[in-house]
Amino acid sequence: MSDFLFSVRRDGTAQLDGYEGNESRVVIPSEHEGHPVTSIADNAFSWLSSLQTVVIPETVTVLGEAAFSWCESLVSIVIPDSVKIIGEWCFIGCSALKSIKIPPAVKKLNYSTFQSCSSLRSIELPDSIKQIGPETFSECRSLESITLPKNLSSLGDNAFAACESLKEINLPNKLVEFGSNVFSGCVSLASFKVSANHPIFEDRGGVLLNKSEHRLLFYPFSRREHTYEVPDGVRIIAEEAFANRLQLNEVNMPDTVITIEQKAFYGCKNLKSIQLSSSLTRIWNNAFHGCSSLADITLPEGLPAVEYSVFYACSSLVSVRLPSSIRIIAPCAFSGCGNLSVINLPDNLIDIGDSAFEGCRSLETVNLPDSLETLGAHAFGSCTMLDSVTLGSKIKSIATQTFARCQNLNHVEIPEGLEEIGSEAFEGCENLLSIQLPKSITEIAGDAFFDCRHLMMFVYPDSYAKQYVEDHDFLFSEV
Repeated sequence: MSDFLFSVRRDGTAQLDGYEGNESRVVIPSEHEGHPVTSIADNAFSWLSSLQTVVIPETVTVLGEAAFSWCESLVSIVIPDSVKIIGEWCFIGCSALKSIKIPPAVKKLNYSTFQSCSSLRSIELPDSIKQIGPETFSECRSLESITLPKNLSSLGDNAFAACESLKEINLPNKLVEFGSNVFSGCVSLASFKVSANHPIFEDRGGVLLNKSEHRLLFYPFSRREHTYEVPDGVRIIAEEAFANRLQLNEVNMPDTVITIEQKAFYGCKNLKSIQLSSSLTRIWNNAFHGCSSLADITLPEGLPAVEYSVFYACSSLVSVRLPSSIRIIAPCAFSGCGNLSVINLPDNLIDIGDSAFEGCRSLETVNLPDSLETLGAHAFGSCTMLDSVTLGSKIKSIATQTFARCQNLNHVEIPEGLEEIGSEAFEGCENLLSIQLPKSITEIAGDAFFDCRHLMMFVYPDSYAKQYVEDHDFLFSEV
């Protein structure tokens, strides 16, 4: 009985649906019961650990999705010139595969086709290839060089991400579409072969620029300079352009820069100083996440928001100067900035997001402006040195754990107009001795003041707050 499983399609051709044997070398038949075998089905050989060598017949035109995925012992496979389509994930996880030649009829390499082929050293691409999809060669950690075909027009997101051995790569003149993080984590990539007349790209000392979009795409890991001057005319610092470049101590950018994309300087642990453009209109999520040597930052006037996790875990950050244009401080914006002791909250601020300042252990005083409308959960949680808070007049609610574990908090000023205090809002505020609750409050969670051992409540007669303190046996006095 054959170890191959076939099905006959409507057009009279056969498809190889699966293989049930355990041979290390497999020769796929060219026909089944008189029907030519033209396709290998999705997942036909996936996870066959015994498979080392595959011979595909010249009748086959299609390799299905994940057809050879995670064949971790596969060392050799010859794809015949008859093949026109190679499906997504076709060879993902073939960690023993060392070389591959793509046949001349293939025009596109799909999503994650060779992802995690960690032993792959040699790839031969025909000039017919016009597109290389997202993550096609990502995590091909042994790949040192590759020649991209002259007709290539599109490189997808993360196409060569984590190709740690890749040293040099050409960018053909027809390449016009360039995804995000194409070379993310390519720690050995030092230069690009780009023609002087390339309509889009330019290699400037190993720094890859998109001339048409005025975008800085990639700063090489191997550059040893501690200071970098972003070229005049650059408008956009691309996603992960400088991420994890540990040699950088100082970066200065011209006033032409208007956008810093997400994770642009992520994990630059030795970055101590950055001169931001005065023209910036947006700094995206996580842009300076983990820049643990950055001591102070001045954000330019005109910037409307401090976005999600922009300065998360900038543990050396002591001082932040916010412009009057800031209206939103997004969740986790300064979370984990343990040395942050000075920050001005501008008068136009309307929203402080969840965990925005959580773990800012050195922050002592916070004056929330009257413009503020929303104060998120955990916003100042674990700010252990915080001793004084003044809430603005538009705040209607103190959310879950907003001031939880602020062990030194001893003064909180709550204005008339506050309506709700959420669960564990002041949990663990051991030094909070007194607090005055306004008449406007209509709801207080039962555990809002959990473990506030020495707290005296000041309440108004006939108010919800008075009923609350009586029901929960708090010490209180009428105002």
